[in-house]
Amino acid sequence: MRLKFDIHLHTSVYSPCSLMEPEELIESAISAGLNGIVITEHHYQWAEKEIDALKKRVFVNGLSIFSGAEITSDAGDILVFGLPEKTITRWKSFVSVEEVIAEVERYNGFCVAAHPTRGYHHFDHCLENLSIPAMEVMSVNMNVVEQERASLWAKQLNRIQICASDAHQSYHVGRYWIDVEMEKPDKIDFIEALKNRRFRMGLFNRNG
Repeated sequence: MRLKFDIHLHTSVYSPCSLMEPEELIESAISAGLNGIVITEHHYQWAEKEIDALKKRVFVNGLSIFSGAEITSDAGDILVFGLPEKTITRWKSFVSVEEVIAEVERYNGFCVAAHPTRGYHHFDHCLENLSIPAMEVMSVNMNVVEQERASLWAKQLNRIQICASDAHQSYHVGRYWIDVEMEKPDKIDFIEALKNRRFRMGLFNRNG
């Protein structure tokens, strides 16, 4: 099956920079035609019980809801998937990038260099020597030039290219997404699909 996922999203519950309530996120995801989302708060990962409670509060219409996190490392921001909540909880701002990568590898997870060419707190050429397998090359928080530079850089480094909305407001949800080939809609197969490049990137040209 092929499922449309937006894998970089923030809510106002745990990301102070976001203006979007979780209920708005779900409604916007469904409206955008997504099949799944990954909530990636700054230095916080939603517990399964919180996701279950959210599903009880709002109609999800079969939407798959996974959790990851966005970690501010000393080299740049990193999206992490597949780590235990206790690991995310102990990390504060500007964690050692080597520690983040080591934990991702330890738990057989996946990580992405978020907005690596953005105008502030971006990755420098140290990324070339880091075992971060993927780079975010399109999001609403990267302008056209930053997107082009990121895509070219990813090609040069032979890194997996990812696009996601990085939405902090409801009308940005699903603006960028990936079409993932999955055997079953669970988090383990989702991570394996990312590792094995079983997806296509997409852009939803929505006004606003």
